[in-house]
Amino acid sequence: MARAVPTDGGDARRGSRHSPTPPLQMPALAPLPTAAERAAEVIRDNIFEGRFQPGTALPENTLAQALRVSRNTVREALRTLVNERLLAYEAHKGVTVRRLAADDVRDIYRLRRMLELGAVDTLAAGAGRLDGAALRDSLAAGDQAAAAGDWVAAGTASLRFHALLVSVHGSRRIDEIFRSLITELRLGFLALADPHEFHEPYLRRNHEVGRRLEAGDWAAAHAELARYLDDALRQVLAAVDGAT
Repeated sequence: MARAVPTDGGDARRGSRHSPTPPLQMPALAPLPTAAERAAEVIRDNIFEGRFQPGTALPENTLAQALRVSRNTVREALRTLVNERLLAYEAHKGVTVRRLAADDVRDIYRLRRMLELGAVDTLAAGAGRLDGAALRDSLAAGDQAAAAGDWVAAGTASLRFHALLVSVHGSRRIDEIFRSLITELRLGFLALADPHEFHEPYLRRNHEVGRRLEAGDWAAAHAELARYLDDALRQVLAAVDGAT
């Protein structure tokens, strides 16, 4: 006698037992940085903080010992920073902290104008949000550094003030680009003969820009910031030209 063929109900029951598991709704995990990426970030931070002067040699052995990583890891980190134009490699001499050329400074300030003045325009259009508390904290950090006579730290605080302005764009990519720009610009600041003479007036001008921004006086903030960037460009250019 022929065996009965299962009905549709039997097929459905079997299908329900073997149906694929629906995808889980879980957030993606951020990839962990590699040892080379961490080493590059440490060196990059030291450049941004003004601890490495242009022309400083960075031997692989010394860095490997200081960072407690292998020479291969250091070599990969240095290659990354050479590509970011923060370091320079020369055959038979090794890697050094890069010295900016005049064209580098012009490019940096051209991009600063686009990103910073664009941030003011974004605020004027009502399309961004300014973190006034963070802006005031950065101004206070600059004042404290100036009072202590630490003009390298004062320059760092000033750069952070401008990074906060650029964050108005609300773009992580723009923030990363600007961070790279101002880290490179630090090499130009370190060419200044008298950082006190350079940074002190710009700290005061940061306060003026900040006041205009918090008051919502966008036209005045834009005009003041444009003059600020033009004046700084001329001074950093003169310092870089004098150092080469």
